[in-house]
Amino acid sequence: MGTSPSYQFWITDPEPIEGTSDRKSVVVSLVPASYPHLVVRWQYTLREDRLVEGPYGVQVQPHPGLAAKNWLTVGATVVRDLPLTKLERAARFMLQVSLKAPDGAPLSGRLAAFGPDPEDIPATARETVRERHPDVDPEAGPAALRRWNRLTRLAEVWLEYHAAQAKGEKAPTTVIAEARGVAPATVRTWLHHAKQEGLDTSFAPEFAIVATTNASPLEG
Repeated sequence: MGTSPSYQFWITDPEPIEGTSDRKSVVVSLVPASYPHLVVRWQYTLREDRLVEGPYGVQVQPHPGLAAKNWLTVGATVVRDLPLTKLERAARFMLQVSLKAPDGAPLSGRLAAFGPDPEDIPATARETVRERHPDVDPEAGPAALRRWNRLTRLAEVWLEYHAAQAKGEKAPTTVIAEARGVAPATVRTWLHHAKQEGLDTSFAPEFAIVATTNASPLEG
């Protein structure tokens, strides 16, 4: 059995956003276990009702604890190879875990509603396919394009299923079937194939918290 990845987190205190009275800015910084020489910072907004929106920005920088001579150049190749979908999911998860109600109590039930944003499903599906099947190139010919399209559809259906669950749908398979104009049995088959193809993305990221503080690692 594999071990869970360990991410080191820092979450800033909410800061007022100029020009708005109902939202504050929060930055989640994390150091992925597989990229200990980097810090990835995600910026979110926090509404008055404590709902998280975004991300609205991401920065990838050398870990400030490294001597300058050991910094890695953060070019397009490094950014392309980062599992950004997985990292953002972990950052959002930690932010939601850390949220408290105005009286200081944990926001129970927030994690149960944790799922993919429907608007992000197409892009997330493509990134999942690239991550799990890097050998599939849609530009390599008709056969490769057909496999890419099939994998992308399976990834989308898996994401749609969990998005429906997060919304509290009692029959998510039926909801997807109606939206796609197919039978529920077809959706169940697609979900099974998605799992077989390794596209069964988790939405409660497994990780061991190394550290969580309110101080940003980039502020000294």
